Amino acid sequence: MATSSGDKRVTACIPYYKCRSHVRFAVQSLLAQTHTRITVVVINDGDANPPWDLLADIRDPRLVRFSLAGNHGPYFATAVALNATSAQYFLIQDADDWSAPTRTAVLLDRLERDGSDLAVSAQPQYVDQGGKSRILDIRWKTASHGGNPGRSFVVRHLLGPHFCYRAPHHGLFRSDSVRRVGGYFGGLRISYDTLLTNLILMTGQISHVSQPLYYRLVRPASLTHSAETGVDSTYAQQVHRALRAVYRDCFACYSQFLGGKIDCRRLGADIRRSVARNITAVDSQQLVLETQRLRQVLRAHGMEPL
Repeated sequence: MATSSGDKRVTACIPYYKCRSHVRFAVQSLLAQTHTRITVVVINDGDANPPWDLLADIRDPRLVRFSLAGNHGPYFATAVALNATSAQYFLIQDADDWSAPTRTAVLLDRLERDGSDLAVSAQPQYVDQGGKSRILDIRWKTASHGGNPGRSFVVRHLLGPHFCYRAPHHGLFRSDSVRRVGGYFGGLRISYDTLLTNLILMTGQISHVSQPLYYRLVRPASLTHSAETGVDSTYAQQVHRALRAVYRDCFACYSQFLGGKIDCRRLGADIRRSVARNITAVDSQQLVLETQRLRQVLRAHGMEPL
């Protein structure tokens, strides 16, 4: 079980790519959090038209702007932020979504109270129509500790040999808990979060808050819904096969752990080894270089120790 810490600093990462209409609201929603010990890192993921002009008038020193040298996908950008920060807690925020003002405070309280590794909340799904928002659905409202709950978007705490979507990643992590399972980048551009939350369940606990705190915009151009990378695309099917293979290996290690054949340190090492197999040498090198560059920026802002 994770232990409580007196250090309540939170780093929130917003990966950005071709999302100009929404990024400012996403940033403002984090800077308006009631938990004020938060650093908001917006990472431009190789977009030739970065959003810095849209954020130029925001003078809040907690906002950090950073551009990657190329386009690598949101998980790579998020991994750069995670690897560069020394904050104990790490918050996930997409550039086209927004957070309720109490989101960080409520998730942090639950995380600390439960001694868990990730805290997630209910997530209203909405569409933007002519400047007005319309809620389509509220996902992840409930949690189940038993078998198949019989419906989608229920936080499932029970693991099994079948790879499935058991919990969302849009929540508050303990930074070290993510690092323990190999970090935020597994060499894939989509769907890696589905695997990540399964790995968190193998090595720790997930807390659930039924209160809607994170609002997700449904838009056709997003990675989840586009023709190139959406759930029915050829690429998505290829990625899912790769994720199933990693999960199968990790679950075998988890079963050995449950049977007392390996300890928790060995379990973490085996999971990290399985995750790393889809990461190319080039991506690994770029991740190190970009992490070093961002760490220098954070230090220049006075947000990281020298």
